Amino acid sequence: MPEITTGLTATRHLVVEGAALYSPTGQSEHSVLSSPAMIMEMEQASVDAVRDQLSDGETTVGFHVDVKHIAPAPAGKQVVTTATLIEITGKKLKFQVDTHCGDVLVGTGFHRRAIIRL
Repeated sequence: MPEITTGLTATRHLVVEGAALYSPTGQSEHSVLSSPAMIMEMEQASVDAVRDQLSDGETTVGFHVDVKHIAPAPAGKQVVTTATLIEITGKKLKFQVDTHCGDVLVGTGFHRRAIIRL
């Protein structure tokens, strides 16, 4: 049987384009990574971190996001998002999530998921 332990991690890469874009001015030349796209990458990285450790018939669902979007990631650049499982309380999981664009920290915080039976 698989075992979920703290320290499990996953990393995702995303080019900032298409549906991941937001322009605060409405002009395409000001387009940057949107907060919803960043949060989706954080959620997906969290899913990826534990997917192979779940038993048959189990999945996870997100129930809390507590993140800060602190710097822009320009259109066309790549962002790297990492999720690390830092806490397990019964069927509830807490992840540290971070998104970087090069050396710049774009977003950081925590995401919580619960293990459920399908």
